Amino acid sequence: MKINKILFGLAIAMVGVMTSCNTDVEGVTYSPSGQNVSFETAAPATVTTSETSITIPVRIVRSVTSGAYTANFTTEASEDGIFTNDANGAVTFNDGQGVAIINVKADNMKKGVDYTYTLTLSEAEVAARDTITNKQNASVVVKIHSDYNWVSGGACTFVDYTFTEDGAAARNVPIQHAEGTNLYRIVQPFIAVYGKGGNGFSTDTGIQFTYNADNTIDLVYDADGIVCTADQFDFVWVEKYVPDYCNILCNGNVYQASMLGLQNGDGYYGGFAFAFQWTTGWPGQQ
Repeated sequence: MKINKILFGLAIAMVGVMTSCNTDVEGVTYSPSGQNVSFETAAPATVTTSETSITIPVRIVRSVTSGAYTANFTTEASEDGIFTNDANGAVTFNDGQGVAIINVKADNMKKGVDYTYTLTLSEAEVAARDTITNKQNASVVVKIHSDYNWVSGGACTFVDYTFTEDGAAARNVPIQHAEGTNLYRIVQPFIAVYGKGGNGFSTDTGIQFTYNADNTIDLVYDADGIVCTADQFDFVWVEKYVPDYCNILCNGNVYQASMLGLQNGDGYYGGFAFAFQWTTGWPGQQ
């Protein structure tokens, strides 16, 4: 208790000192030096479009607004012949202007492809950045997903065998068709079965597959083998490595798939399985 009393006394004394300070003496407000040019954001959200051409405005800012100024930048594209910009490597701020716009245009995009376009400030701009605030985004990555034109491909009865032993089903789950291709997708089947949020799922990427002339299907998966994701669970197709655990059975308009799964990206589990009956819009009945 003695120590506490001493500390309390010191605290009271410090409060007295602090409240007796001269309020006429105030710190100097810091003013940024130089232009300190920066992209407004380094990683804007991916733009998804079903168009073959699109224009995306990229905002670039500076710390001071007095006088005109030209900032230089370079570009790098994930694929040649897709991207252009109206500044051609040099964007000008007019006197009094703190924000300028670089219009990035993407043309001739192919469906189902992801494109990136990186704009980077010149070395001179980076070297001249304000070292006190240091709030400079020296580059920005424009990301575009060129999506398919999805139209109705009918509906299915979807049955999940992953999260229940006896199977849980939902009827009239939408199937969409990527126009002009043999690509289809089942729209959020796990949310259809279990509901959204609560005891259901918040994230459901859906299941994509290609339909073949012999009425069979092939599941579509990414570079990591992921077919679909429902919250923390990934359905993984790794037939190349463990063929006994990855199977698709096709019987008319009924399809059943089994594969491995990941939970929170850690470890492989067996027993990830689902089935669906393509009740309307099945190409095999046409």
